[in-house]
Amino acid sequence: MGSVILDCYTNSALLDWVYAEGALYYTATAQSSSDHVSTCYSNFTNCELQNLQCGQVYNVVTLASNDQCNSPPSTSLQVESVPCPPEDVVPVLDCSSNTAYVEWRASTGAESYIVQAFGVEEHQTGCESSSQFCVLADLMCGFTYNISVIAINSVCNVSQSDVEQLQAAPCMPEQVEARVDCKSGGVMVSWEPSKGALSYTTVAQGSAGYNSTCSNTETTCLLDDLLCGLNYTITVIASDDVCNSTESSVVEIGTVPCIPQHVTAEMVCSNDTGVVSWEEGEGVTSYKVQAYGPDGHRTECHSSESSCELPNMHCGQLYNLTVTAQDGRCDNSNAFLNLMSVPCRPTNTKALLHCHSNSAAVTWEKASGALAYVAIGVTADGSHWTECNNTETYCDLRDLQCGQTYNVSVFGQDESCSSTDSDTAYVQTAPCPPQNVVVDAQCAKGEMVVSWSPNADAQYFHVAAVSNTGARLYCNSSGTTCTLSNLPCGQHYNVTMLSVRDTCESKSSPMLHTSSAPCVPMKPEGRLDCVSNSVWVSWNPSQGAASYFVHAEAADGHNSNCTTTSSTCSVQDLKCGTQYTFNVIALNQHCRSNHSTTFQIETGPCALESVKATTECNNDTILVEWEKTPGTPVYVVTAEADDNTFLSCNTSSVSCVLQDVRCGTYYRIIVSTSSDKCSSLRSPPKKVETAPCAPRNVSVVPLCETSGAAVSWKKSMVAESYQLIATGLDGHVAKCNTSVNNCSLDGLHCGQTYSLSITAKGATCRSLPSLSSFKTVPCPPVNLTVDIDCQTNSGKLSWNSTERAVEYISHATSMNGKTLFCGSGSTSCTFKNLECGDVYNFTVKSFDGFCNSSSSPTVQAGAVPCPPPYLRVRMQRIKKMDWAMISWDRVNCSNVEYLAKITSKIGNSPQTLMNVASYWWERPYFELPMPCSTTLSITVQSKNSAGVGRPSSIYSGITAPCAPQMVQYTGNMQSVVLSWNASVFATNYMVYNKSGGNRSVLCNTTKLSCQITNFDPSFTEVTAVNEVGESIPSQNITGLVGGRKRRDVQDDQVSSDLGENLEVPEVLSVTGSKGSLHVKWRKVKNATEYTVVTEEEQGEELGGQPPRVETVEGDHYEETGLKASTTYCVRVAARNAVTQSSYSSPKCRNTGSSL
Repeated sequence: MGSVILDCYTNSALLDWVYAEGALYYTATAQSSSDHVSTCYSNFTNCELQNLQCGQVYNVVTLASNDQCNSPPSTSLQVESVPCPPEDVVPVLDCSSNTAYVEWRASTGAESYIVQAFGVEEHQTGCESSSQFCVLADLMCGFTYNISVIAINSVCNVSQSDVEQLQAAPCMPEQVEARVDCKSGGVMVSWEPSKGALSYTTVAQGSAGYNSTCSNTETTCLLDDLLCGLNYTITVIASDDVCNSTESSVVEIGTVPCIPQHVTAEMVCSNDTGVVSWEEGEGVTSYKVQAYGPDGHRTECHSSESSCELPNMHCGQLYNLTVTAQDGRCDNSNAFLNLMSVPCRPTNTKALLHCHSNSAAVTWEKASGALAYVAIGVTADGSHWTECNNTETYCDLRDLQCGQTYNVSVFGQDESCSSTDSDTAYVQTAPCPPQNVVVDAQCAKGEMVVSWSPNADAQYFHVAAVSNTGARLYCNSSGTTCTLSNLPCGQHYNVTMLSVRDTCESKSSPMLHTSSAPCVPMKPEGRLDCVSNSVWVSWNPSQGAASYFVHAEAADGHNSNCTTTSSTCSVQDLKCGTQYTFNVIALNQHCRSNHSTTFQIETGPCALESVKATTECNNDTILVEWEKTPGTPVYVVTAEADDNTFLSCNTSSVSCVLQDVRCGTYYRIIVSTSSDKCSSLRSPPKKVETAPCAPRNVSVVPLCETSGAAVSWKKSMVAESYQLIATGLDGHVAKCNTSVNNCSLDGLHCGQTYSLSITAKGATCRSLPSLSSFKTVPCPPVNLTVDIDCQTNSGKLSWNSTERAVEYISHATSMNGKTLFCGSGSTSCTFKNLECGDVYNFTVKSFDGFCNSSSSPTVQAGAVPCPPPYLRVRMQRIKKMDWAMISWDRVNCSNVEYLAKITSKIGNSPQTLMNVASYWWERPYFELPMPCSTTLSITVQSKNSAGVGRPSSIYSGITAPCAPQMVQYTGNMQSVVLSWNASVFATNYMVYNKSGGNRSVLCNTTKLSCQITNFDPSFTEVTAVNEVGESIPSQNITGLVGGRKRRDVQDDQVSSDLGENLEVPEVLSVTGSKGSLHVKWRKVKNATEYTVVTEEEQGEELGGQPPRVETVEGDHYEETGLKASTTYCVRVAARNAVTQSSYSSPKCRNTGSSL
């Protein structure tokens, strides 16, 4: 046998051999291990075995033959056919690194592979591999590549796969430019076309966290939804159907200034200056304010602050104002408003006096810009002024002072300003009424003389006197007195006066009352009362008399009298057996009459002496005693009371007891020897008073203002004073001593029932007490609380109930003095229409149907703004730092500021709490940097002058995970197992190769390890990922000393990133139940907390849930929310503030079983 050579291109074997003696022809046979046979026949010493199957090893033998026999087969030679062409070639483009991961099905007979990529535009690249994948790392952006795979063995390299086409990632846009479109307020972005791009996305990132995007197929884009007055960074990304390019270089640009906000304009009324104010905007260098008046006047001002002044504005003009924010580039951000200048001054002012009402009618010409007018009249000496107003061109000045000259001016007014004053008009008011009027009744002459003070403003004075019968008397005088004569007796007069100037009369002077002398009393007569030794005198009433005086006089000069308003009078204390002459005089306030005719009466004789009368306090008897008179068998004792009632008793001894004596009565007692009281055997009258009666008809009226009570009672005739004692149920005592029949008690305790005792005191005795009770004013409510409802701008005031209160009246007074009222029959009341931002003082009073209590203690509460609604949080990475971009909707209230608060646990550990707050500011957004692997609880509060509102609803979330720690590898560079510690809140992990300046994915796993081929630690990085984002890469990768097993769920130990100073906790038990695991371990010395890692057990396949990492205190933990009937492995590490131990060996349990 000679040799066999494979023809790679035809996949046939060229066979030759040495000539065999006697052979006429030859047969060569090639048989593969799969029994495929290829045969060739030849008359020569060579032959071509065709149609070999690819990837087979053939055994080749040759037979020599003649016409009768075949030779034995030759020795066997082996030949390997060409490798089979690779099939199922799949190129996958990594858009982020612009590399292609090419994989295929293994080819039979192939020892290695060559991947070829030919660009349509002449660039080519490739890679070699002994496995079934290869990475094309240097693709050109935007190119289209034809990719094929060639299978290679030791002989051939011609087994090429079918061609697959791959479009590389589009090139990054170049020459990106941005300019502001002042007309639309947007930003026009343009760039050079990118190779391979089908579309473009333009991204504008605002400085306050606001984003805008624009997508199209052109190389320009108008961003028309950017916020005004912000700086934006703009990048452009090119896209095809599969990939995005890297971002273009950043272009920074500021948007057009915002239209000035909160623009207000007001006049400085004193100098015709308009002041325009606004809220300063971002990116504005200056502001210009232009004012145009309807009369053609134009003025403007400039400012770099938040206000400017427009001087010398014409009066009465409605100016159109334009406020322009300028940045030197776009000066068309205009705000428009109107400003009414100061009204013009009224003209042609006139004033006319209305004498009868002492008012002045003022008229004037209409003034431009005036919505209303006010006329002011000021006296010449400036001591008095008055005003009137109207929207028309007239009004009346009322309440003018008499006898004055007023200077009258008119001002035009609009909603905020008054004009300068008009020309002055003058008006003289009516003369004043006469002052210091005095009426002197000259009774003897039957005249009255009226006098008054001088008044230079009057020409003369008019006096009128009207009697009670309707008779009228008049007199006029230019001096200061006037006399009315021939006044009849018994007349009452009402006297008034007027001052007169020309046809204008003053108001009447105050009415004075006087009288003529009363008429003389007629027909006086008298009757002797022998018991009291007094005379009852009567007469006919006299006209004009207010009272009467009765006078009795004896010849020896002794006299007695009485005064009365009726036509009878008792003259007391007359001597016994004496003749008296009586007369009556009538009196009134001003005069007395002559005395009446006289009459005489002689009093009875008095023979008995030494009469003694004794009464005991609060007893109904009087003991009367006297000396015995010889020859007198019977004595009669008679007592006459004040009301002319009588008591009597008969006796033959020298004493007698009068029964049924009344309290509070004066008695006059005589002792006589017969029933004839005027006999000569009788005693002089003895005057006795009994003890006062207990006060009756007691009335108690609450004194609401002083928390007291006004007590009154019927007067006792003999009482000289009274004592009142009020005792409350709480022991409080109030006393009052008085000589009249009423008394006021102040300072009583509220809400009390007082017992009341009143006693009357006479000359010698005190009455029995009069007992009653009364209730004081209600107490003010206590324990006030206020619940402000910011949604409805209402406040519910509540309090404790007050005894006997039938109604409550509550008040809410703001700091500017505005008061709201609310009445209620229950213990709460709701105030509506509270002004957001105002602070209110709340009080309440109780009402018992008669009195209000004093005010309750004041409770202060502010109408604070509502919690900000619609809280939104977006996490964004800026220069390797995660930022919480917090925004919310404004609340419906003025002058509100906001504060954002974040409470978080770094690493989800209760030992690393973080509380962060923004400062107060007026904008509805804030940005705060946040650590990785941190829980977030975010609230926002609002405040204004009324106080701080309640926090908003809580936003709960997490940040992106921290970079994996303790990244280590085992193995050689061709194949390693890369492992790392769990990152809190990570759901999966990414391993990248970053060679060549691009980053390609090597592994995406939920486990804590990954197998990598062609490993280079200097170009490898690991990141942790969750739904929020991706961590920064972990690039500190080290080899594991002493080797270690592959890191996955079956790892023996998870390494600690904090050292080995603490002992590894011993897991005592893991108990599984449906959906949960309960772990218990032995505590470690110096450990303050423990990290528990729970992972679902996995096979070699990828997938599964990320590990659960929790930090707990104590010696046990229960993990819930697990899958039922699933095996989980648990590890525990001890930690403190300095270090952390290694993790314990995993203990695995099924959630459907227990240990």
